Amino acid sequence: MRNLNCLITGASSGIGASIAQELSKTVKHIYILSRNASKLEEINDKIISNGCECTIVPIDLCKPNVIENLSEEIFKKDRFLDIIVSSAGQITKLSPVESIDLNEFNDTINLNYISNFRIMKHFHPLLKNSKKSNFVIISSIKTEMKSQYWGIYQPIMTALNELVLSFANENKGNSINANIIYPGAVNTKFRENIMPGENKKQIKDPVDVASAIVKFLLSNEKSGEIIKL
Repeated sequence: MRNLNCLITGASSGIGASIAQELSKTVKHIYILSRNASKLEEINDKIISNGCECTIVPIDLCKPNVIENLSEEIFKKDRFLDIIVSSAGQITKLSPVESIDLNEFNDTINLNYISNFRIMKHFHPLLKNSKKSNFVIISSIKTEMKSQYWGIYQPIMTALNELVLSFANENKGNSINANIIYPGAVNTKFRENIMPGENKKQIKDPVDVASAIVKFLLSNEKSGEIIKL
């Protein structure tokens, strides 16, 4: 087992859960974050069965101070993180711009963009204290999306991608690698919300996506790039 300390958001289902399980075959310890505590307990059992230590963190990333407080607690306990995978995100439905609900739009901005900004800002000392750290977000890219009906989601993710690239460039002189991973269409509940009835045989399995992401994380020397799977 590699002596690596890791953290994964959105770890109770989908890509995040699959990454946590795949990564646990190789690393020493993983913090798993999600609002769904019961699902986290199920993932925890799978992680520890692989001989990896696990810490469950039931958390709503959108609430004030929770990210800031967690970063302080991890700093007191461990002082560093080697890997952060940000896979928490939401989109409830596709719709024309004039039909977007303002509350849903604000919720999407808060989770998909602002919470990631807060993670980058407040977990930066933990990443910097690692001999070699990797920060990645699971995102999407504009060139792969049709512009219509994605107004509640894709502009936010494009802004997030730019933020991560800025973060990467600002940290070229230290140990932090920051990248964007675009997995494409993956068979998750997240995908099902916006593309019901889609032929699941024509999209990727989250287990296969997680395997590719973990392989990248454990051998990565890149920073400031969009990785298309």
